[in-house]
Amino acid sequence: YLIFVYAPSEKVMGAVQKIFYWHVSSAISCYFSFAIVFGSSIYFLANKGKKALSLLEAAGEVGFIFCSVVLISGMIWGKAAWGAWFNWEPRLVTFLLLWLVFLAFNTLRKFGNTENIGNHLSVLGIIGAITVPIMVFSIKLLPQISQLHPEVIEKGGLAPEMSKTLIFTLVTVLFFHFLVLYLRYRTIYLENKLR
Repeated sequence: YLIFVYAPSEKVMGAVQKIFYWHVSSAISCYFSFAIVFGSSIYFLANKGKKALSLLEAAGEVGFIFCSVVLISGMIWGKAAWGAWFNWEPRLVTFLLLWLVFLAFNTLRKFGNTENIGNHLSVLGIIGAITVPIMVFSIKLLPQISQLHPEVIEKGGLAPEMSKTLIFTLVTVLFFHFLVLYLRYRTIYLENKLR
């Protein structure tokens, strides 16, 4: 209701702009997952705990799903905004790199040798998580001429109804994200324990 009725449509983009609420919320959820991957990876490399490995696996899997949602919703928005599904803008390229790293992470998790899987996943998780700050700050570090992503949120360019809708969507998606992450962690932990 908030997205489709309460929040006004953006003047230039129209109804396509409504994808923005899911896109941003999914991106932040994705970043939370990869922060958990980073912490779990370091903890696992130091202590080799089964709970850390289960959390690492769950966060990598859930983060990859949210990362995919961001990539797909961004491509839909990009087609309407720029006339192309993908453009070689720095943030898009670094996000694609992040997606590819976590695709490799989940592929390795599924098909890799179980003997040293924790070490390999941890190293790949750390590499992937380091990509996040590079991508987030690419807008601030590179000249605006090479950027397609707007800085609307930082400049306060949202109408009050849009801001309220974004905050509500963000809180809701984050709650859903942590619920799915917890359930997936419990499942993986029990599977690992049974093995």
